[in-house]
Amino acid sequence: MHSVRMMHTLLVDPGGASSALLMTTLQRFGLVVTRVGSVEEALARARETAFDLVITAWVLPDGDGIALSQRLRPLLSEAAPIILISASVSAERLDDAFRAGVTDVFTRDDPEQLENFLRYFLASHTDAVVGARVLLVEDSPAQQQHLAAMLQRRGYLVDVASSVEAARELMRQHDHEVYLVDLVLLGAQSGIGLIRQLRRKAEDFVLRPVIVLTGFHDTARKNELYRLGVNDYVVKPAPDVELLARVYNLVFMRRMYQQLQERERLLQAMALTDPVTHIPNRHTYDQAGERYLERARRDGKPLSVLVVDIDHFKRVNDRHGHAFGDRILAQVAQALSQALRVNDMVARYGGEEFVALLPGCGAACAVRKAEDIRQRIEAQVRTPDGPVTVSVGIAVIEPTADERIAQAFGRADAALYQAKREGRNCVRLASG
Repeated sequence: MHSVRMMHTLLVDPGGASSALLMTTLQRFGLVVTRVGSVEEALARARETAFDLVITAWVLPDGDGIALSQRLRPLLSEAAPIILISASVSAERLDDAFRAGVTDVFTRDDPEQLENFLRYFLASHTDAVVGARVLLVEDSPAQQQHLAAMLQRRGYLVDVASSVEAARELMRQHDHEVYLVDLVLLGAQSGIGLIRQLRRKAEDFVLRPVIVLTGFHDTARKNELYRLGVNDYVVKPAPDVELLARVYNLVFMRRMYQQLQERERLLQAMALTDPVTHIPNRHTYDQAGERYLERARRDGKPLSVLVVDIDHFKRVNDRHGHAFGDRILAQVAQALSQALRVNDMVARYGGEEFVALLPGCGAACAVRKAEDIRQRIEAQVRTPDGPVTVSVGIAVIEPTADERIAQAFGRADAALYQAKREGRNCVRLASG
């Protein structure tokens, strides 16, 4: 869980039900709220306390929110937002508000606007980016010292380089989450050469974000840098609060992108894996089967299909419950996996039935493997009623045979039912 320091908020609102609702919302987000009802009270409190956020009503007994904002702004830090709350907003009012130093204007009938703002505002003050590693490529010792100290105070780990060569050496040693690059550097190469190196793949725009630091400010240069794929462009000297906000945004976006990638990977794994046995599911088997067959034919080798079914599994569920039955399924899957080779594939086909693909394995090999599976499961998996047994059906696809995986599965399934008819706990090979 990310920690956040106590954030002090000045609420300027004369009162009433909507004011109470605002107060409740702010406190719900963990803010320390000082509530006053007039312009003069607000100014007096702002002279005493360093507020991180100001929220003010538009209409006040001794003035309005715009006049208050003009007078408050010199008393606040440059990073402290002023939010104006109004019953309605016109374009003319918005223009006046922004000229007065207001950060944003929300209407009282849409509390979600304020809540979304508060979420992002508080996130930017948490330790969400503490420990992020930044590469600062800057050849001015004074700028190096100032920028590194500023970033370190915010909790970043800062590597400093004065040249492209030194930056590349640091890049070999560490994975950086954002790059601050000056264009004019010591040595034979400029910062543009480093930027080109950081833009080899499309995802580098998010995974290797670049902020250009430059003393030059012309449109042609900016256009060329954006064409190269830089994320941001800052003319030196940039206000500390502005640069910190830009760095935070890029680190935050990078981490969100990585979280989405990881979530997508997990979802893909879940879609391809049986949740009970943690082995591939039928969908994965259906996708992989034809690939296994094509590879076997290309290599001129047979492919064996094994269908494995737990004997009397319904009796296990009826007597001991489905949770116990799931444990038996998982144990059978584990024994199956242990019996097979690295290149073999096993999947849960459905219910108590499993399927295995054995590339390069002819009839004799497949029968040996099936017997090993049958004996291993009987020895390792037990219920209170005794050992668990399985029946196995085998079909072999020869490399010259005109047969698909589905047809071979049908033959193996028929051999499985032959094993069931002949007493269970045995292996049967389908005819060619």
